[in-house]
Amino acid sequence: MTDKRLATALVALQDRNLLIPGNVLADITPMGGLIVESHKEGWVLGHKYWRSQRIPVVCFENLSGGSLKKHSEKARIAVFNRVSSNDRVGFWGLLIQDQPQVMELGETDIQTVEAQLSDVEIAAVQVKGQQANVPNLVYVEERLAVFGGF
Repeated sequence: MTDKRLATALVALQDRNLLIPGNVLADITPMGGLIVESHKEGWVLGHKYWRSQRIPVVCFENLSGGSLKKHSEKARIAVFNRVSSNDRVGFWGLLIQDQPQVMELGETDIQTVEAQLSDVEIAAVQVKGQQANVPNLVYVEERLAVFGGF
């Protein structure tokens, strides 16, 4: 039997790694140009203009119940394609701490592990010696739609 391969990206946050499907990642852009806004929703950092579109930028650490202490000098914005069928949701950005590690993984490369998960995560996995959490991107987009970040 052939091990089917899936393009993925390992995205570094301040306190964890996220494993996302490669087809969700539209672009990686510099932090420059981030327009910081004060919101009662502390997980929305503000917005950025990307390809002539205004996209909201999310802080996953804040959304998952933690808090962002400080971003690294290598911090970037990962631009995500919409994964839900919500027409109000377009592209959105996520603050990440470094360039993502792109890789192709098969079933034998990923093992589920026990870990405390937040509402915005659906699984914890071990990938090539690194622990990562699988985010619930539909949940993020639902929260953005309610917030009106699009």
